[in-house]
Amino acid sequence: MPDLLSPEIDTFLSLFGVLFVGSVFAILSNNSIDRIPRHQSLISPKPYCRECLAALNWRDLIPIWSYLHHHGHCPYCHAAWPKRQIITEMIEFLWVAVFIIRFGWSYPAFITMLFGVGLIVITVIELENRILPDSMLVIMGGLGVINVLAYSQSEFPRAMASLAVGAMVLIIYNFLKSFLPGEQRADLNEIKFAGVLGLFLGLPKVLTAILLAWFLGSIFGVIGIYGFGKKEYQWLPRFPALLSIAGLFVLLFGDNLLTFYHALI
Repeated sequence: MPDLLSPEIDTFLSLFGVLFVGSVFAILSNNSIDRIPRHQSLISPKPYCRECLAALNWRDLIPIWSYLHHHGHCPYCHAAWPKRQIITEMIEFLWVAVFIIRFGWSYPAFITMLFGVGLIVITVIELENRILPDSMLVIMGGLGVINVLAYSQSEFPRAMASLAVGAMVLIIYNFLKSFLPGEQRADLNEIKFAGVLGLFLGLPKVLTAILLAWFLGSIFGVIGIYGFGKKEYQWLPRFPALLSIAGLFVLLFGDNLLTFYHALI
């Protein structure tokens, strides 16, 4: 992490950030999760109830509080809001809190937190709709470019190499996957996603994220096959969701994982 701000500003932003930035991220996440799979604009129209189409005012958008205050229902038509809404909001607050506690506050840290929000959005969209939206990859790729050019321009060649390595590993993975029985097929968006992670995380952290995602996948695979039967694996998370979760973990604990690995060898 680059040099932090002064202790006074850092303390203030640590308290203010969890509430304000966490709220902004929570609203942004739920808006993206609702609209991106439907190919709707994130800006217009204003937030609305999907059942009665009534516009929601600012009081209806306060994370966690509005859900609890309205008992998880639209205040106008009383249609149930998805439980995913409050779960996502709590995850966003937790993400901001843990990140600030670990790294403090800095301008690059905000970009990293925003990248983490993108990973959370991808995870939830993947779990709900089993799709990996191109639009999210474009946004997160843009954050990766900003992160490199604005704060570490000398690292740009290394970032491009990391992008290429991440993409190449997933190209090989998808090629090998195509030989497995069943409806296995190459997923171009998986490859692009690994490239985006490589651009932002760099080497060797992108490889750490991919290995961690494979490890999580093997755990879910064993649970699915032996716990629910081979034909009932459809509920299991797809690889992009696991890669998103692994990416979040590496953003927070990547250095610790590498230190632990080096200690072992």
